[in-house]
Amino acid sequence: TVAKEQTELATLKSEINVIDKDLNASYSMVGRKFVEYVAETQEMPGIDVSDILKWIDPKVMRKKELEAEVIEVEKRNKEQKLLREKQQAEQDFINEKEKLDKALAMEIIDEDIYNSKLSAQKKKLDNFEAIRKLELQVDMGIITEEEKNAKLYEILN
Repeated sequence: TVAKEQTELATLKSEINVIDKDLNASYSMVGRKFVEYVAETQEMPGIDVSDILKWIDPKVMRKKELEAEVIEVEKRNKEQKLLREKQQAEQDFINEKEKLDKALAMEIIDEDIYNSKLSAQKKKLDNFEAIRKLELQVDMGIITEEEKNAKLYEILN
């Protein structure tokens, strides 16, 4: 019974928090509209908030600076991820080449198959960035999987 009551209490508190967040968002929107009106018209309709605006301005500037920093950090993270993915692609190529070398040495495949398979893997590595961009476009919903496959076929053949 105690556990059930605690669960119910937690559920109620959670609902209250959701309502509070919605209310605070609404209050914020009202304030934002008022500030936008004052900033555009330079009029103070009944309430003088110029002191608040002076207080807000540095925060707005700081927010813009932080947003720019966030973009830079995301860009660096993206570049690091790209480097890791490229290194993985290079390692995959090396692993595949070793496997093909072994198969050729054991006479499991002939020279033509070896060259064909190695050439296909080399094309994948050489076109790494183009392939990656296609995958990102699919992930973002810009192109379909079928479009990606068609473009991959064009790139790799």
